[in-house]
Amino acid sequence: MKGWAREGGRDFSITFLNPPRRRGGVKIDTMKQKQLGFTLLELLVVIAVIGVLAGTIMLALNNARIRGRDAKRAGDIRQMITALEQYHIQNNNYPTGTASVASTGTGALFSDPGAFDGSPEPMIPNYVPLMPVAPTPADGGCGSDVGRDNNNYWYDVEDDGSEYTITFCLGKNVGDWESGVRTAGPDGVQ
Repeated sequence: MKGWAREGGRDFSITFLNPPRRRGGVKIDTMKQKQLGFTLLELLVVIAVIGVLAGTIMLALNNARIRGRDAKRAGDIRQMITALEQYHIQNNNYPTGTASVASTGTGALFSDPGAFDGSPEPMIPNYVPLMPVAPTPADGGCGSDVGRDNNNYWYDVEDDGSEYTITFCLGKNVGDWESGVRTAGPDGVQ
């Protein structure tokens, strides 16, 4: 195709090998169309990568939450062991209660008012600011029911206050403490 042009008063011809097409004043190049979006394959690959990253992050977050709950359980038990030992130093026995002594009850939760009601001085606020409560949900082999061997802190004491036992459950190992139902007493954690 030939075209004519004028430059500086002179006419000359121009030969176009592939003349540009125009539609409505916009040049359309049929050989090289510009890509204006993403292909379906590209979008699927990006979605798959995002899904894998989100799954990995959620798994790590869930494991961190489980470790955090078990760390709280271990910290609560250490705090109560220290408080009970301080009480024993002051009173020459461990605190007793109508629900926690061996002859009248089968033990009680720390949060049960009958756990320490036979004591001459209160555990709160003298030895602990608040009675600890096990975090929820239960982890590992710990049940979520109320009672011994579940996700709670269970207190038993001899009638004369000479010995005590705290029963608790860990979902995973914490330091030297293995997962599962554990007991703590004056001799340490078993």
